[in-house]
Parts: sequence; structure tokens; C-alpha cells
Amino acid sequence: MLLYGAGGHARVLISILKALNELPVAIFDDDPNKESIHGIPIVGPYVPDFQPELSVLLAVGDNATRCQIAAFIRHSFGTSIHPSAVVDPSATLGRGTVVVHRAVVQANAQLGQHVIVNTGASVDHDCVLGDFVQVAPGAVLCGNVRVGEGTLIAAGAVVVPGIDIGRWAVVGAGAVVTRNVPDGAVVWNSPARLIRFRKS
Repeated sequence: MLLYGAGGHARVLISILKALNELPVAIFDDDPNKESIHGIPIVGPYVPDFQPELSVLLAVGDNATRCQIAAFIRHSFGTSIHPSAVVDPSATLGRGTVVVHRAVVQANAQLGQHVIVNTGASVDHDCVLGDFVQVAPGAVLCGNVRVGEGTLIAAGAVVVPGIDIGRWAVVGAGAVVTRNVPDGAVVWNSPARLIRFRKS
């Protein structure tokens, strides 16, 4: 396994891979001043022919940046689930998706590509998450929630059953979402209300 990105999220992925006895061989990163993380060498910017038989995980927390990087990667993408996480066998996970420590993904949930279900987050039955979504630590998606591409569900947020959340939206930390959220909206509070729209 290879990683792209040498920040904080890389340390989380290294922890997951260590628990799976699959430590990464090397890390790509654009910062020339970084040399290693936990003894794993940082080999510089992405090189398509560097050990092309290995898979890559994108160790980048920001959804938009992760999307941009994914577009030029030529390696295959891996998927990683920490042993403490609970993922129902009927759930589906797209390429590049990561399920972090103590997270739960319930029956018939569908997670797209390069999704992050972060520490202690919960994605309940029949939820559908688009590509590049992040469910931050402690957030809860109740059953039958749909989340569009690139959206961030921030730490501790709760989305009640059956809600549709648009593409590239942000649900603020601790928000309680009781109504559908349009594309590009930033919502926050309890119950969640529209704060603004993100710039495209």
C-alpha cells in the first residue's frame, strides 16, 4: 500500500494499516521538507511508475483536494477498514474509502469512492453517500439519509432519517438536520438552518 499525503490524516491511515498488518511502503507528498512519518519514507511528489503494482490511499482530509488528487492518480485505489469498526456485510464501499476506528456502517448502506467515515461516526441502514463525502468524528446519519458528492458532515452532527443532503454542502459541527439541504449549502445549529452558500 502507498499513501498520498503526509499530514494528520496520514497518521490515522498508518494506524489503521498497522492494525491490519499492512503498513504502507511509502508516502507521496508535495512538501520537499517532509522526510518520513513513523519511519515510513516520504518519496516526494506523485510518480505514476513508482511501484505501480501497489494500491494508493489518499491521506487527505479536505474533500475538494481529495477529489482533485484522485483525478490524476494512475495507481489502483485501496480500501481500508479499521478492525474496531463495524461494517455490515451488506454494505458497499467504493474504491479509496476508509472507515476509521470504532465507526459503524449499517446494513445496505452504500458508500461511494474516497469516502471517509471518521472516528466513532455512524452511518445507518440504507444510507447512500456520494463520492468524496466525509462523515467527521462522532457524526450520526440515521437510516435512509442521502448525502451528495463532496459534502462534509462535521463532528457531532446528527441527520434524522430520510433526509437528502446535496452536493458539496457542509453540515456544521453539532448541527441537527431535520430538513433537506440543497447543493452547496452551509447549515448549522439545532435544528439546522441555512447560514450561507459556498462559493463555486
